[in-house]
Amino acid sequence: MKVLIVVEPGFAGVFRQVEGLVRYLHRQGVSVAMAYSDRRPSPGLPILIKEIEQHGGEVLNLRTINRPTLSDLRATWMLSRFIAKVRPDVIHAHSSKAGALVRILTKSMPKRPVFYTPNAYYGMGRTGLLAGFFDLLERCLAPRAITINISEDEARFAREVLGSIRRGPIIPNPVLVEHFLPASPAEKRAARQALGLPEKGIIIGTSGRLVFQKDPMTAIKALEPLFHQMPDLCFVDLGEGNLVKELEGEALSEGVTSQIVRLHYLEETLPFYQALDGFLLTSRYEAGIPFVFLEAAVCGLPLVTTLPPGMTALPRLGLSHCWTADVGEVEELTKGLTALIAEVRAHPEGIATNHRHLIEKQFSHEACYAPVLAEYRKALAG
Repeated sequence: MKVLIVVEPGFAGVFRQVEGLVRYLHRQGVSVAMAYSDRRPSPGLPILIKEIEQHGGEVLNLRTINRPTLSDLRATWMLSRFIAKVRPDVIHAHSSKAGALVRILTKSMPKRPVFYTPNAYYGMGRTGLLAGFFDLLERCLAPRAITINISEDEARFAREVLGSIRRGPIIPNPVLVEHFLPASPAEKRAARQALGLPEKGIIIGTSGRLVFQKDPMTAIKALEPLFHQMPDLCFVDLGEGNLVKELEGEALSEGVTSQIVRLHYLEETLPFYQALDGFLLTSRYEAGIPFVFLEAAVCGLPLVTTLPPGMTALPRLGLSHCWTADVGEVEELTKGLTALIAEVRAHPEGIATNHRHLIEKQFSHEACYAPVLAEYRKALAG
């Protein structure tokens, strides 16, 4: 079997999902080719490209971006020629831009199974003319691919708002449970030292793009009253985005700059999680439970999170130390953080959560990627 992966963007959760899928397919003896864009790349993208080429796969740089532009015409032409050259058995597009390019071409391509993983529809967390345009585009292209959603919420949006979806299964984001491990006290000290963080005190962290979707301002505002009460409280923010200056201005005006550490990028994120006492997520919407949340959970960390569209099923997992709040509810998040910190102080030797046990069973690579491969084979057999 030869699978063509088409992806844009080349960073954040979309890239993480593609990266894991490619490596899983390679382990299963599946040939993989990839069309991608380096306009918004993850630093891990060149590594993945090299791995695909080492396995005999072909790659193509579409040089496009997530917004509609005239460059899409050239990208569509390039992708059409690439498909004719590679002759894949299955095509799987990830993200709305890649999904649009692939599905636009399906009318002119030889019949073959085409899959689409949206990784959060634009309209799930936004309103207005642009959201309406993207919803219309998704509705028009929906019949041209089998859609694999990553949460019940995303599938419900597809069904109720977008309509005529060729629905595949709901397959969640996976986490590499073998790699993301809870820290011993010695490992926590070493991780903090390696990242230049305070050895003592409480450290809460978050990871994600500093953009509208992730709502990082709400995280800062929820922590502000605790910063003033707890001089030993430190917040570590791993991510970049267009809201950096706004966040820095807020921290400066509240006099809490010294208690916030911003890490721009880590090739290896395990030390980040192992340095933390707890993890905070404040998203406005997600396609499903995001990678960073799963990684923090499988590391055994206590958690505070909003319950945005895409994550409303989270309470059913039964996580023992997970405090939740409505989207944008600063006071609820502050209460959750207060309870988390109280637990950390009451158990200086470490909190025994059930998080790793629950995540291992439902979100391992085998649990999440094996069904994707099974869908490919079922479509080919059909």
